[in-house]
Amino acid sequence: MDWFALGGLLLESEHLDEINRMHAQLCRKHGIVVPLHSTAIRGKRDEFSWMGKEPKRASDFLADLSNMVCAIPAHVIACVVHRPGYNTRYGKKYGSERWSLCKTAYRIVAERAAKIADDRNRDLLIYVEGTGKRENRMIREYHSGLRAQDSYFDPQTSSKYVPMSRADLERVLFREPKFFDKSNPAGQLSDLTVYAVVKGRYDPEYPPYKELKAAGRLVDAIFDKTEQEYRGIKYSCFDGV
Repeated sequence: MDWFALGGLLLESEHLDEINRMHAQLCRKHGIVVPLHSTAIRGKRDEFSWMGKEPKRASDFLADLSNMVCAIPAHVIACVVHRPGYNTRYGKKYGSERWSLCKTAYRIVAERAAKIADDRNRDLLIYVEGTGKRENRMIREYHSGLRAQDSYFDPQTSSKYVPMSRADLERVLFREPKFFDKSNPAGQLSDLTVYAVVKGRYDPEYPPYKELKAAGRLVDAIFDKTEQEYRGIKYSCFDGV
């Protein structure tokens, strides 16, 4: 797979304690004292190398993990970009001036989440896993741009998505995003679920993706079929894939 994605869990703040409790209960049951890191779990390496040596324990853990993720009171929202398609579509036209994928994805996923919050008369506070001073600064700049200027996408091609106005985004979005580290339970579950959403676009039979979809945990479940393309999980530049 050749992709870039930003996304996570869209949840109402009063459900956060329940999510933390479910995460703690799972880790306590299986003796997990490290973050639930998607790459390590899938690869059965590092702190999860025991999964390759203890198949019964690993099977029980994965079953409980799947059941827990499919039961959390939240929805998975994301923007996934297929890199080769992105370069083909915009490389010749914009060259080195084309936007970075993180700028594109942040705008899309933040705005879609803001629309859902606004539908429910809620404000939206965005949490982002901190990765470094430079990267965090870029996220702050993207976020500030959402509240300070109207959409920078081509109005002719983006009008079908009914972009929010600058004024509405400024009203719905908290002024600053908040950053967390890998110990954050909801952040760990975001990591796990977003990978499933990515993988599911390339392989719709991928079990974690199918389980999330069947459980109604994808944000697409909020909308009818005609709205999903414009308001649900965004898959960009997947032409011919």
